Amino acid sequence: MKIFKKLCAAAYVLIILAACSVPFAGMVLGLGAESTENRTMTGMPDLYTAQEDRIDPNLNYTSELGEYYSDNFGFRQELVTANSWLNETIFGHSSNEKTVIGKDGWYYLGETIDDYTGASALSERGIYRLKKTLDLINEFSEEGNITFVFFVVPNKNSIYPEYMPWNIRASSFPSNLDRLGKEMKAKLYYLDIKSVLQKSAEDRSRFIYLKNDSHWNNIGALAAYNALQNNLNNRIKKFDYMPIDESKLYISQNEISGDLTAMLYPSLNKTDVQYELGIPKNFSSTKPLTNMMDPEINTTCQGRYYNIICYRDSFFNAFIPINSNAFAKARYTRTSKTSPYDLNAAKSGDYNIAVIEIAERNLPNVLYSAPIMDAPRVDRPKVTRRRYSQQKCSFVDDGESFILNGEIGDWADIEDDSEVYIELRNSKDKSFYYEAFPILSGDGYADNGFSAHINKYDLKNDEYNIFLHVGNHELTRYTELLLG
Repeated sequence: MKIFKKLCAAAYVLIILAACSVPFAGMVLGLGAESTENRTMTGMPDLYTAQEDRIDPNLNYTSELGEYYSDNFGFRQELVTANSWLNETIFGHSSNEKTVIGKDGWYYLGETIDDYTGASALSERGIYRLKKTLDLINEFSEEGNITFVFFVVPNKNSIYPEYMPWNIRASSFPSNLDRLGKEMKAKLYYLDIKSVLQKSAEDRSRFIYLKNDSHWNNIGALAAYNALQNNLNNRIKKFDYMPIDESKLYISQNEISGDLTAMLYPSLNKTDVQYELGIPKNFSSTKPLTNMMDPEINTTCQGRYYNIICYRDSFFNAFIPINSNAFAKARYTRTSKTSPYDLNAAKSGDYNIAVIEIAERNLPNVLYSAPIMDAPRVDRPKVTRRRYSQQKCSFVDDGESFILNGEIGDWADIEDDSEVYIELRNSKDKSFYYEAFPILSGDGYADNGFSAHINKYDLKNDEYNIFLHVGNHELTRYTELLLG
């Protein structure tokens, strides 16, 4: 009996060891390690790192090797799929933090949960800073005879909250998007896409977001396109208006893979319904549109008059084929958290219209870094009171502009609607005033920041002292800036 027990224990150990060795053996043999995830997989680390005058051992080799194995072990897709199935079937939750398993076969992006629960809520000052930043962009655009449009694509759970799992509670407090929308109702350049999509979603015969993906489908993109056309037609005299009547399209259905289920079930190739609109392609592009996530996409269309530049994210992938037929020239610039909007490109003389589109979950990213544009000149505040002797700020000369960025000290007594001005005072005590963005580069939630691009060619060759004013045109408190 003892021998039998030992044999059983040994067999158990051998089975476990064999099971654990399968992924490693598969990796060695190059089997089943492909990935369908939308990210770059980790490569094999180097044992040594080459310096200019020497070769050093890679001290991070073991941790990097672990990351490499995690991304490249054999039969990875099958094992990830099996693990996801077990977690969803038995425990009812996702094995991947980037996905949330909803009801009736719906999946949601994990990054949208903070908006849904209110964890990502901006302060009242933050909402004001968003409004002020967009107002300054609009003013800059108007000076260049450019019609500016800003719109936010709602998270999927903002349009279809009823399919969210029961254990994730929606916030009773309005979302960042709803709070911003309330402040922007009177702004002609603000396009309320959420209301447009909520109305479109009332038709329950088809959805406007993909169940297995984090994005809208072509029906949702078409609704947003028509809203953009209506906005431009109401604001531009003799605009070459080109709405698309959905009822006149021959719409077919196609099966596509979703980005959320691809992360959970990479070996199953779960598909979702995509609606093909059947819109003729009248535009051409500088290169084939094989990857809608290219940093720059440029299209042209004969017979159209207006040119458009769009600062966009992945939601615009479905928008580009619909939108490109409507404009003589279209430029689509993909942006991210760390890539500020280059509004100088919009003001180059090539474009009549500038559009900024951003996903709801990324709304605070607008405040992560100041747009690249000249700070507007403003009048001197009526009353200024010096409150502090000096304050440091960063200073960069990029060849065309002086870029100022920094934090505002407690001396300023910042209020929710405080504005920020830069004063440049020359050797003859003549002052020039500019309005700065209420943004601290690198921190979208910092309510005490300022950033400004001062055009060097606006200034005469002279010595300047620089002062920071905080308040409004009736009253500001100010201090001198020390450049560092």
